[in-house]
Amino acid sequence: MTSGGGYGTQRLVVVLWPSFLVAGVVTVLVFVLFDPLNVLAQTRYSGVSRLGAYSMGFFCLWLVTAASSWLTCYFQRSPEKVPPPAANNG
Repeated sequence: MTSGGGYGTQRLVVVLWPSFLVAGVVTVLVFVLFDPLNVLAQTRYSGVSRLGAYSMGFFCLWLVTAASSWLTCYFQRSPEKVPPPAANNG
């Protein structure tokens, strides 16, 4: 029996899973050093609860680490898979 996922699903998991793990660790480290309520007190999000601040921090860090993982996948492509530049008929 074969799985339903293809190459795109595999690439998505390769990007999102490690970035999820790293974002979790970095979130813990950041919020050990900084109290989210003190950080948000100077912003327009001063009414956010501590749990809301943890969630916002985690998802922002997950976005950054996912972008890093995606760039790694993008730049490790073999030259055969990179499309050739368009010809300039000017």
